[in-house]
Amino acid sequence: MSRQKAKGTLLESKVVNYLRARLGDSEQTIHREVLHGTKDQGDITGLRIHGQPVVLECKNYSTYAGRLKEWMQEGRTEAGNADAPYWFVVFKQKGLGLNTLSSMDNQPVLTDLKTLALIAGHGIIEGDEE
Repeated sequence: MSRQKAKGTLLESKVVNYLRARLGDSEQTIHREVLHGTKDQGDITGLRIHGQPVVLECKNYSTYAGRLKEWMQEGRTEAGNADAPYWFVVFKQKGLGLNTLSSMDNQPVLTDLKTLALIAGHGIIEGDEE
């Protein structure tokens, strides 16, 4: 396994463990997803908001400058592949550890404004004519 792949796998595992702990997921429904080739469905699934599926994409790079647009598009695409209305990109912030709940509490999460509106509107938003 390449060094970059190992870093990604580590972050994915830490995010799964964090969400299971914070959400009391004793059934372990939140899990790392298997690869689906060109139809990838995110790195982590099993999380739900308002009963609807959520896709998480995880990124563990030393810098994220210039990558956010690409990561957002990847999140949107993989959520579409999974028929999930909600998607987020979790990325490791340099200088923050991965080994405690408090350090994981502070890892950044990225999505778009439409996803935020869907969450706040319980899955319903107005004026979506596009």
